[in-house]
Amino acid sequence: MPRRTSHLMGPSDVVILVVGMTGSGKSQFVSKLTGEDAGVGHNLTSCTISLDLYSCVENGQRIFVADTPGFNDTQLSDVEILKDIAFFLGQLHLRNVRLGGILYLQPITDNRVSGSALKTFNILRALCGPQALKCAALVTTKWDALRSSKDDLAAYDRENELKYTSNLWGSMRQHGSQSYRWLGSEASARSIVREVIQTSFRNTSSPVLQIQRELVDEKRPLDSTSAGCEIMKHYGDRCQKLKQELDNLRSELLSASDLTREELKEGEAEVNRLMDELNRAETSQQRLRVSQQDLFDQKKSEYEKLYQGIWEEVEQEKKMISDIDNRLSAFEQRLSRLEPKMDSAKGLATAEFPAAGTWARVRLFLKRNVLPLLGVLAGVGVVAAGAAVINPPLIMAGAQLFALSFSGVQWQHGQGADGRDLIAGVEGVMKACPPTPISAGFRICT
Repeated sequence: MPRRTSHLMGPSDVVILVVGMTGSGKSQFVSKLTGEDAGVGHNLTSCTISLDLYSCVENGQRIFVADTPGFNDTQLSDVEILKDIAFFLGQLHLRNVRLGGILYLQPITDNRVSGSALKTFNILRALCGPQALKCAALVTTKWDALRSSKDDLAAYDRENELKYTSNLWGSMRQHGSQSYRWLGSEASARSIVREVIQTSFRNTSSPVLQIQRELVDEKRPLDSTSAGCEIMKHYGDRCQKLKQELDNLRSELLSASDLTREELKEGEAEVNRLMDELNRAETSQQRLRVSQQDLFDQKKSEYEKLYQGIWEEVEQEKKMISDIDNRLSAFEQRLSRLEPKMDSAKGLATAEFPAAGTWARVRLFLKRNVLPLLGVLAGVGVVAAGAAVINPPLIMAGAQLFALSFSGVQWQHGQGADGRDLIAGVEGVMKACPPTPISAGFRICT
């Protein structure tokens, strides 16, 4: 990858990791917290990276949010998800980026804790380790979906079961982990994040997770880490169960003498299905046996490609904005020479240009906002040692830029009167803080 300048990660910046099963409300939580449509985050990732990245500002502190797929994801294997999470956390530790906490989201409406959720609890314990469990927080969701006092009582019972059962969240609470209720609002999401960050940094400046120590400090292969062992155990149990099912089915097929041709065909199809599943499980075990160096080389390469791609998109968005602004200026000059009776046509025509330019600005802002963290993950970014190395005008520009997420402006399409609130909000920031050259305020990194 060529030499490039990189946005700086500030010494006060923190990262929050959001985990949970598919359908637990992660996307809704992230959307409320950051003011961004969760769909935008997906556009900032690639087919080889499963984490979605967002950013926001809370009480003047920049927070990067990483949304992870659930370990019940139908498109990704547990191994690939663990690889992404392990590298992400390891690279944060290697680059001295502060982890503000890990949020595990669990719907309070679920009548029972699924096997996938239990597996995730165990993996999360292994990721953190006993000394850093205070960094993890249980966040129950969908309280706003309860419709009756009977629903409320059932939810309270489920909450207590989650909090105090040892093989669920009970053992984690004994090591300082807290639990919270997300009530579905932006204020509730912000409050949870504030408290989690405060808890994580209480009595220590930067807690180190077990996976970070094992991967970075001890340089263990992924399958030898505590979290890797949990995944290996899961696949080992699954392989053993599948082999037993295969043996039983084959014995039944061999001993049965009165099976019809159709029944034999169905039996053979089931054998093939079990064989395929067993092969996938054994392959996953093999893929987990990766050295720390190979894992970091692979993932850094993927993030480098993503970083470079988004950087190029930022440049394209800047050119698009400049082109729209130039065309709008020329159009307004031509219209100003026409008769006053054309005023209504002028207003109608110029309304279309700001809208197009505004959405380009929004895309540019969102992409720029995650570049500091992407640079760190790609191995081309650094964390600023202090404010002296940061360009003061850029700090002010960044503060205004990130504050827009919490200024009350609705980012989603369809919010506000024909999008005019959004246009006014974004254009107001653009006037106070015009786009700066990509190189301004950045440090050259190799």
